[in-house]
Amino acid sequence: MNFKIHDKLVHEVESPKGLLYRMIIIYACCITALLTVLALVIGDTSKLNFYFFINTCTVAVMTWFIRKSFNIHSREAHLLVFRISLFFLLNSSLASMAGGMNLIDRDTASLIAAILYVPAMLMIIYSFRKFINYVNHNYKSAVNLSLTDELTGLPNRRHLNIKLREIENRLATICIADIDHFKRINDTYGHDAGDRVLRNTGLILSNLANDNVFISRSGGEEFAIVIIDHASAEGIVRKIKESVSYDCNGTFKISFSIGVAIKQKHESSSSTITAADDALYQAKRSGRDRIIYSSRFNN
Repeated sequence: MNFKIHDKLVHEVESPKGLLYRMIIIYACCITALLTVLALVIGDTSKLNFYFFINTCTVAVMTWFIRKSFNIHSREAHLLVFRISLFFLLNSSLASMAGGMNLIDRDTASLIAAILYVPAMLMIIYSFRKFINYVNHNYKSAVNLSLTDELTGLPNRRHLNIKLREIENRLATICIADIDHFKRINDTYGHDAGDRVLRNTGLILSNLANDNVFISRSGGEEFAIVIIDHASAEGIVRKIKESVSYDCNGTFKISFSIGVAIKQKHESSSSTITAADDALYQAKRSGRDRIIYSSRFNN
């Protein structure tokens, strides 16, 4: 399904923000027109020179910039500060235009433009720094969401693939674990019960993860465990299995079947995953609720 998101924050003229940006546009147009009429009334059309057109273009650009700033979906205070700074710059350009047309003394116009320009730039610097923090925070949140399984809170398959690429040239132990008889739990007690089991299992596994132990939900009731450069991998795998074995409210028992494969530095992650998957299949065929090591383990 294709969801089209409009890039405009303001859709109706009657909305407060709609009226605000329209008032700014009307203000800029009226002041520019007033300055032009005053120059013509005074009678010296030579004042409508190249300098005047440069300032007119600057005013138009600043007005357009203010208008575009209302397309940003944010209620952050720094956005308001940014819009105010743009309005100051707009008035700075208008003052400069008036001075260039000799409607006011040029020194006075330069002073007014500078008085407006300095705080505008300070506010832009402030809002820009806040905006960078805002973007970085939201980017990090978006990345975390894209790499996290929504139900269990564990890393998802995409994150697992990234981790597997990272360990291509490293020694690691890779495990594929599966909740025993999960389909039976869903069929007998309902999918809500199955979701609770997955959430509880995810919580248990997340408490066992650390810098050297990466645990993800690879799909369905299956989990992948990557133990990096760790001499006590067997003990970690055993601890994981024991931690996940529990009674669910006295109604049914949860247990894990785990297939384990050792990845040497020269071996690929994909081939090790396949070996661990084969070992998991053997664990299920052997009665479940056990750990089976791939034949590589004995090589």
